Amino acid sequence: MIQDYIYIFECDYGSRVKERQFVKEILRTFDKNYATMVGAVVNNNPYCLEFFIVVNLEGDPVKFERWLRGNYPEKIKRHNVFLKDTLSFNVLTFIDEFMVDLAFVREGQGFLFHWPEQEFLESLYPQYKRMKRNMSKVFISHSSKDKELIVNPLNAYLQAQSIGTWLDSYEIDYGENIYLKINEGIETAKVGVFVLTENFFDNSSGWPITEFSTFFMGLMKCNKKVLMVNAGVDPEKIDSMMKVYRYLTWDEGKGLPEIANAIKRKLAT
Repeated sequence: MIQDYIYIFECDYGSRVKERQFVKEILRTFDKNYATMVGAVVNNNPYCLEFFIVVNLEGDPVKFERWLRGNYPEKIKRHNVFLKDTLSFNVLTFIDEFMVDLAFVREGQGFLFHWPEQEFLESLYPQYKRMKRNMSKVFISHSSKDKELIVNPLNAYLQAQSIGTWLDSYEIDYGENIYLKINEGIETAKVGVFVLTENFFDNSSGWPITEFSTFFMGLMKCNKKVLMVNAGVDPEKIDSMMKVYRYLTWDEGKGLPEIANAIKRKLAT
C-alpha cells in the first residue's frame, strides 16, 4: 500500500518572498506523481500571522529527505505542526512556478496574504517599525543586600539615561542557572560597574568578588572597562586588585550624574 507523507515547513509571514525559490525547486526537482501536492497555508489573523509551506509525498520520503538535507538543511527542523490544525487557514496549491510568483508578493492584499511583508510595510510607514531592543553593555556587580537602597536606584537612573544595563534581578528567572546567566552577562558587557560597600566585601557572599575576578580576566583578553563606585566602604577594606582603579563616589545618590557620564565615556571608546 502506498503511504502519504506530509511535510509542513514553518516560514516567516513577514518575509515570504524569499521562500519562492524553495517552492520552485521542489516543483522542478520532483515529479508530480511523487510530490502530489505543493502548497502554502496562511493565517492572516493580524494578532497571529502564520505561514507554512506544505508538501505531500506519495511513497518513500527518503529521496526528498536526502534532497532537503543537501540543499535546505535549515528546513529540516520540525515543529510538530499538523495539517489538521491549519484547515481553517487560506490554502493555495501550486501547479507551476508562475503561480508561486503570483502568490508570494510583498504587497499583500491578495487571496493568500492579506498583509504586506514587514520590511515593505516599514519602508512605507517608518512609524510602525518595531522598537529596538538595546543590548546590555553595562554589568552591575553588587551585594544583594545593597539592592534596594543603592543598586535599584542606580540601575533606574542609568536606564533613564539610555544606558543598557545587566542586573541579575531582571535577567535571571526562576529555574535558570545563576552561574551561567551571570557569566553570559559578563561576556556580553563592555563595562563592569562594581558597587563597593561593606556588604560587597562580606565573606558570606562570594559572588561580587568572583564577578570582579571574572571581569578582570576579561580585561586581559578583550577591551572591557571597569568602573568602581565607592558607596561608603572604608578604602582600607577595598581589595588590593581594585585599589589600582580610581573610583567614583555614590554620595547617597548625588554622584549619579558623574557615574552615568563616566560610563558613557567608557562605552564610547
